[in-house]
Amino acid sequence: MEGLTSTPQAGMTKLFVYGTLLRGLSRARMLRSSRFLGPALLAGRLFDLGSYPGLLAGQGLVVGEIHLVDSSALQRIDRVEDFDTRDPKGSLYRRKAVPARRFSGRVETVETYFYNHPSDAGVLIPHGDYRRYRIEQRPGAQPTVAYGSNLSLARIQARIGPVGRRHPGLIEGFRLSLDKRAAIRRDVVANIRYTGADDCPGALHHLSLEQLQAMDGFEGTPNHYLRIVLPFRLDGRSGTRLAHTWIAHPDRVTGGLPVRAEYLSHLRSGYAQFGWSEAPIIRALEVLQQGNP
Repeated sequence: MEGLTSTPQAGMTKLFVYGTLLRGLSRARMLRSSRFLGPALLAGRLFDLGSYPGLLAGQGLVVGEIHLVDSSALQRIDRVEDFDTRDPKGSLYRRKAVPARRFSGRVETVETYFYNHPSDAGVLIPHGDYRRYRIEQRPGAQPTVAYGSNLSLARIQARIGPVGRRHPGLIEGFRLSLDKRAAIRRDVVANIRYTGADDCPGALHHLSLEQLQAMDGFEGTPNHYLRIVLPFRLDGRSGTRLAHTWIAHPDRVTGGLPVRAEYLSHLRSGYAQFGWSEAPIIRALEVLQQGNP
């Protein structure tokens, strides 16, 4: 794990959000002027308080995003969160500086809002991902994105059965990487890494909750991959939609290990089925050969 990063430039704050301010949710527009720095994890417990969640200190992981915000945006968000710097004890939330962990493993200091009334905390969200919690409450099939070996139709259907029509698109801001340490062998498998400058090809499937849970078993969730919800842009469509996907737990991100030919063949087969260029695979292999995680 890398050490804490330096403080952002004067007047700017790294803000960790985990609820309605997340991209794709009701208050995301408040962060339009901010710079999105990527997803991250925070230690704590997340509770459903009705129309919004609350974060409490404790054991567990909370999934969120880091945004770089200026002082005026921070003040507006303070008001929305009912945090008064002059009366922190009487506020609904309290903003505090805490360490957050990127999915690459890097740790940096961020500010976030802790719920200030733990005695009336609501229902625990065990996986700590508010977007996932919200879409799992919707009836019907669950939108789910594959970007690695599960792009191969034969592979995913051998695992969880028929998946129906698949829709190509992009996980914006992420690149395909081969840096997730495999569960048993000393090799690596696919992952996605946030860069802000790349887009990772993926395919949207509509899975039942039972199929999602079966995929969790194949992906080693939550110790190997974490199932989180991210925005996904469908080819030929405007806007994004929220969908489940799997991203490597920071403890499983590594460099310097090979990728098995069998795994690579599944990945290439999936790209061929969608008629995609293999450029993202080639780049991931180049990074792998350079020994960079």
